[in-house]
Amino acid sequence: NMKMQILLFISLLSSMSVVAQSPGGWLIYFGNSVLKDSSWSIHHEIQSRDHQLIGDHNQTLARVGLQYKIKPYLQATMGYAFIHTESEGSPNRPFQEHRIYQEAMLSHSVSKAKLRHRFRLEERFIENQDFRGRVRYCLFVDVPFTSKGMKRGGTYLASYNELFINVSDKENIKLFDRNRLYAGLGWKVYDQVGLQLGYMRQHIGKQAGGNHLLASIHHTMKW
Repeated sequence: NMKMQILLFISLLSSMSVVAQSPGGWLIYFGNSVLKDSSWSIHHEIQSRDHQLIGDHNQTLARVGLQYKIKPYLQATMGYAFIHTESEGSPNRPFQEHRIYQEAMLSHSVSKAKLRHRFRLEERFIENQDFRGRVRYCLFVDVPFTSKGMKRGGTYLASYNELFINVSDKENIKLFDRNRLYAGLGWKVYDQVGLQLGYMRQHIGKQAGGNHLLASIHHTMKW
């Protein structure tokens, strides 16, 4: 019921706050506009990331992509992203990045679990830096808690792990870029609208891992 779902959200947030010391905060909107009676759709996304839970801006990311469903289980995307980044504290030394990307998404089920494999190739144009490419592989696993599944009123475990590998002939750019491991609780407010609250552990290069709290909206629109 509704009270139990709210309690689960509060319990999850409390436990993550204990685990994550001085976590960063990410607010995310994932949108998908599906063209009626068509295999085409448009992905639109915006993210606001903080070095702290709130109050010290890290990044703003905007991404848009044109998607084509090749098969019910296979989708291809080509798109563009703009990223504005600032350093922690002051001075914030801002810089910008323009990014072109191509990806393939393969979806299937194992028992009740919904799995998605995302393969993404990026061409990155970063202000005052050498051009570089990057390959990303992400495994998403969503497991419904109730018979409602991924429909309105359903709750589910949302998890993923994503590996980032740099592609460059520059010696100063290492092969391993980063890895992100995420687990959270999802709630389907409506069939086309979902909310997630989760914890992410991110390792960048040889740096110590960082903790992040993520709140996201997942919205599908049909035209």
